[in-house]
Parts: sequence; C-alpha cells; structure tokens
Amino acid sequence: MTSNDALCRISPPSMSKTHLLWVPHAGGATAPLFKHFRGLSTSRNAPNSVSLWAVRMAGRESRFSEPLETDMDSLVESIATETEQTFDADDTLVLAGHSLGALIAYRLTIRLLEKSSGPSRVKGLIVMGASPPNQWTQNRDWLDWDDDAFADELDRRYGGLPAGLKQHPDALAMFLPIVRADLKLARGVATVEHPTIPVPIRALAGAEDHVANRAKMQGWQALTSAGFSLRVLPGDHFFPVANLSKVLLTAETLSGDGG
Repeated sequence: MTSNDALCRISPPSMSKTHLLWVPHAGGATAPLFKHFRGLSTSRNAPNSVSLWAVRMAGRESRFSEPLETDMDSLVESIATETEQTFDADDTLVLAGHSLGALIAYRLTIRLLEKSSGPSRVKGLIVMGASPPNQWTQNRDWLDWDDDAFADELDRRYGGLPAGLKQHPDALAMFLPIVRADLKLARGVATVEHPTIPVPIRALAGAEDHVANRAKMQGWQALTSAGFSLRVLPGDHFFPVANLSKVLLTAETLSGDGG
C-alpha cells in the first residue's frame, strides 16, 4: 500500500488497517495536514490506530501541471478508482471532508458503496464546516467575476484568503483559478438527488464558523440511516486542521477501534 499523487499518505506507514481519507476544502492542499500531523505525532494523546491519508486535487503541489477538475461526477469516479486500487479489501475506511470537501466525500461514499460487491469497507463519513448538499447556494454567478471582484467576494464569504496572497499578486493569480474551479464543482448540486447513506455521519462545526453553523450542519442528519451526531469545536470556518486530533479520534470511534 503506497501513496500516489492523487491519494497521499500523511501519517507514516504502519500496520493499521483503519484509514481516514481527508478531502480538503476548495483551494486546499495537503501541506497543512503534513505540518499539523508532525506536531500531533509528538503528543502522547495522538491516535495511533488510524492512518491519515488525503486527497490531493489536480492543479496543486505534485499535481500542479495537471488540468483542474471541472466535473463532479468525473472527479468522484477517479477518486473512487484510486481508493479501490490503494486500499486492501479488508481495510476499514472513514471518509472526511471539509467545506466543499464534505460534499465530495459524501458523493465518494455513495460511489464506493455502489461499487462494493460485498460488505463495504466504508464505516463512516465525517463532514466539517459544510451545509448539506440540498442547502448549497444556487446563485454562484460570482464564480465568473473578474479576479479582483472574485477575490474580494471569496474573502467576504469565507474569510479564507491568506494575507500573504493579497500582498503578492503573482501568487494570488496562481491561487484564484484553483479555488474558482473547485467551487464550480458544486454548481447545481442542490438540484440533484441526495441519497440517504447506510453509514453513520458525524458532523463537526466550528464555534465561530459563519459559513456552516451548527443549525445548518444539523441538516446532514437526514442523509444517513445509520446514526448521526453533531459536535461543535473551537475555531472559524477553517477549524478542522487545528482540531486534527479530534477528527482522528472521531474516525477511530467510527471504525470500531475507539471502543
């Protein structure tokens, strides 16, 4: 079992058969997970029964030269294929997604369940900082605005435009097409079918997140027939990486390794 460019192993190789597969937010990359996991690995309380992996989207890091994804179904199918090729049949998987990544992780869960010929290896879905898909905003014309207006609107909605990017136009010009393409993946999502999945959903909300607050995230309960819980953690919309240990513990519990 080895990493590839699309599915990246964050934690060191281990004998664990339980894996958390993390799908980042729009414009997100794997570098923050590597950084926080290194810090977490020195803690005595760090979960050691779950291996951490992440989806690395096209157009960033080692996949910088690849064309950006533009179609949700095609993206999900490609990740599902990579997942089947990477993990063994007896592995346990928990999927986690942040913001747009939660939508992708939900769709990926559905696809992996469809492709499974026996008991599914997917044991749970963790959604973080994301409204359920039927509540996603339909008016997304702002995604087609010019770069200056788009950057301002992105910062106003999500508060996630790093200060360093604003001060470096060249870096901003490289970042904006990536996040713009990622967000376009969700166009029309509210009008398609959203099946109920037979695996538990654990929703994590940021206490100061004004994008997807606790009330909005409660809507994920309608999308599972196998149990739901909602927990509020410290932080704004970008709370998940800083709360990595809690996400890993949630995955551990879902997999059955946490008691």
